[in-house]
Amino acid sequence: MTIARQRKLTSPRRVPHRGRRAFRTLHGWALGTLIDQGAVVECGHHGHRLDRADPDAWNRAREEAWRNPFPGATPEVCIAEMEAIRHGLGDSCPEC
Repeated sequence: MTIARQRKLTSPRRVPHRGRRAFRTLHGWALGTLIDQGAVVECGHHGHRLDRADPDAWNRAREEAWRNPFPGATPEVCIAEMEAIRHGLGDSCPEC
């Protein structure tokens, strides 16, 4: 048996972490939450973020921010960041 095969057999199995994704910034967390809740989508051709104009998705995102805010931030600050992102989005891709 080769050394590489021995290491493979004796190395512990890594269990994938199923928790929340790690974000470095409040902006990244807010954008990720909006995408997860379906309030924001990406243009399939160019990657621009687009507002889906779905009020239920925005409400779900706000509720998620209230229940699970970004570490070290208050729910109010998280929701304000989501609103800032919302004001910077369009409903159509500028390159399509």
